[in-house]
Amino acid sequence: MVLNIDTPYGDHYKVDSNGNIIRMDMPDFKPSGEWRMLGITHVKRNYTIPLNCITPQLLKGLILLWKNGKPQWTILDYDHGTKRVWGNTKYHGIKRLYFTEE
Repeated sequence: MVLNIDTPYGDHYKVDSNGNIIRMDMPDFKPSGEWRMLGITHVKRNYTIPLNCITPQLLKGLILLWKNGKPQWTILDYDHGTKRVWGNTKYHGIKRLYFTEE
């Protein structure tokens, strides 16, 4: 199963079974293995859910957006040797998170 991420800005990413992040705005994008998703992290609380714990069952009960429509969660990744948290959740937070069979 492939994890899909939609941001409020309209960007769409896929995460393969190895955790590689795939940009969907670039049709020829091939993952290098150097940009991987580690999990999701809450924007206010000190709480992170590792990628291997994100399941369809978890997503059923996970509230991704605040009442005002802004994201409560963002991505924690590993990009070419650097652990990062995607900033500015207005654009790069998680609007939608779901699995597909691709």
